[in-house]
Formats: sequence, structure tokens, C-alpha cells
Amino acid sequence: MERAIVKGSPAQMLNHPWVYSGNLVECKAEKGASVEVYSKSGVFLGSAIYNPESSIALRFYSRKRDKLDYYAIKERIILADGKRKRYFTEPYYRIVFSESDMLPGLIIDRYGNGFVLQINSYGMEIRRSEIVKALYDVFQPDFIVERSSGYSRRLEGLKENSGVLMNESGLDLTRVIVAEGGLKYYVDLLKGQKTGFYYDQRRNREIIENYISGGIVMDLFSYVGAFTLRALRKANKVFAVDISEESITLLKENVKFNGFSEDRIIVEVKDAFDFLEEVGSLKLKFDFIIMDPPSFAKRGRDVESAIASYIELVSKGIDILENKGQMAIFSCSNYIKWEHFASVLQRGTRSTGRSFSILDYMYQDFRDHRVPTNFPEAEYLRGYIIKEDI
Repeated sequence: MERAIVKGSPAQMLNHPWVYSGNLVECKAEKGASVEVYSKSGVFLGSAIYNPESSIALRFYSRKRDKLDYYAIKERIILADGKRKRYFTEPYYRIVFSESDMLPGLIIDRYGNGFVLQINSYGMEIRRSEIVKALYDVFQPDFIVERSSGYSRRLEGLKENSGVLMNESGLDLTRVIVAEGGLKYYVDLLKGQKTGFYYDQRRNREIIENYISGGIVMDLFSYVGAFTLRALRKANKVFAVDISEESITLLKENVKFNGFSEDRIIVEVKDAFDFLEEVGSLKLKFDFIIMDPPSFAKRGRDVESAIASYIELVSKGIDILENKGQMAIFSCSNYIKWEHFASVLQRGTRSTGRSFSILDYMYQDFRDHRVPTNFPEAEYLRGYIIKEDI
């Protein structure tokens, strides 16, 4: 393998999986190649994928002299799956979480005996065939779908790439079933958001369900109804709102699929901010409001505008919240830290003239969305439940 020379403290470089382009001194390897990384003083730091066109020039996948070939990918997938199996009795979880599983830029979600992969780095892009072969050889899956899109790919100079890589059983991949918490969901793996279903919110759905006790619940940004169905087990009535007509169609199918009465749910295909304005003018009140918006901050420079959007959601949500009501709000961006979100709550509640306290903190399910201690960037999902003090 070619060598890459980097500047900076070797101890620091050994404690993080990325080397930014500004710290790269020399590398003559081809784009996407595996390279051995050394400090300027000659200390060996590990093996990494090289991309001279990315702000992250080197992504470590090993601290030894290892190639990232089919056998290494297969071994890491087996190891990653073994770490999840100890926690999950059913095969519905994130099996590979990028740098957290030493496969930088690769995400794989498991749906029974099928898989959805997302590639976010050039190094994994040129190893797609090895990834698919490894998945096939380890699991003999019914299907493999790729949903590679988003801002991370653009940073790597990659175009979107989505499609069915294999489906030997001829399954309807627009209606794949996910089982969670005694409920079942239809998920569209071809046109749904991200990789289809949000496993990262698994524990938070349970937490929120435990706080609901009757009343009227609003699930804003409802997607296919994962929070909605949990709320239906406890609430008297649930409003579900999403801008995607396809998502609302799936949500209504999921309500029927689980045997809930359609009389207890009202659905709206509408922009969330527009809906809050409309409901506010109608004086309709809710006992519990759930807000799980898409990422408002894809880059560091988006933080201030994202904070403003969260503050607007909180303040407008409080306007339609019943006395003693509860609200859950999430951020799914690594750039929005806990201190940012605390400021959102403080500023969002301040103008309402009402007093609130934090009931619970929420975060991604670390069992399959693992956060190594040397890679805090892997933590991205943060949330609060607040309740009015009366």
C-alpha cells in the first residue's frame, strides 16, 4: 500500500477516525485506495481510505496494516452483526453504522432477511461489489436495496445512487414489514425516507408511549406513523401530520394493519409549520405534541438558522398545548449539540409566559447506533420531553 504522511500529534491522530485535508502532508495514492498512515516523525497510525477531493482526506478503518478488501469487509459485517444480536431478538436493526463499525461511510439496515445499504464515502463507493458479495455470502438475503443519497455523498463528490441490487424472491419492496414493540409497520424501501425506517428512535418511541395517558396527541412530521401507533395505544385521539402524501398513505395502512379504529385518528398532508399556524387560529389544543423534524443543520454554518426553526416549533407548539401538557422535540443533526438544544427550550418557552420543566432526555438507540468514545460525531439524535408546571 502507498503511504500517507500527516501532521499533528500522533496521540491525537490515534484517537479519532478522520484526518482532515489540512493535516495531510503527502500522499501519492489513487483516490479511494487503502493507504498506510504515518506521522511526520514516522509513527505508524493505521490504515485508511484516501480521498484527496474530500475535506476528510483519510478515514481510518484499522490501526494495523490491513487492506480493506472483500475479506476485511465480510469480517467486519459479521462482527457488527454479532454485537447487535445480543440485544435484539428480532432481525430489525442497524447492522453497520459507518465509522462506528470500522467501515467508514457505510450504513446497512436489516429488515428480516433483507438489507438496505447506504454508501456515503468514495472508498465504499468503489467497493460496492465487495460489500454486496459479503452480505450475500454471510446472510443469503432475500433482497438488497441501495439508498445512497444526501449531503454526505455530495461532499465526497458522489451522485445519488438508489435501486434494487437483488430481489431473488420477487418481494414487494414498497411494503416490507418491520416488527417493533408489539406493532408491525409497512415500510417502503424504494421511495421512503433515508433507508426506510428510523431504528434510531426505537427507545424514544417506548419512552414517549409511557408518558402518554389519554387525551389528544399530535404527531408532527409523522412519516409512516411509528410514533402515531405508539400514541394510539394510550391516547383518545391522535392527529398525524406529514408533508408527504406517500408517507401518510402508508401511515393509514399501518393503522389498519394493527387493528386501530380509524375513528381515533385524523391525518393531514401538510407542511408542519403551516399546520401549526392553521391549528393555532382554530384554538384546538393538544395534551401531548411530538415533533420529529428532518435535519435543519446539514453543515456547521446552518446551526443558527436551525436553532431559529426549532425555537419557532417550540413556541408555536406551546400555543396549542393544553394546560399541564407535554411536548417531545428532537434534532437529528450532529451539529446541534445539547447546549444548542437547551438554548432552544429556554428561548422557545420564554416568550409564551408559561413555565416548563424537562421530564426526560432522549437520544439514539446506542445498541445499534453505536457511539465510540473516540468518535463523538456518531452521536446525532437528541431530544427532550417537557411538561408545563402548574
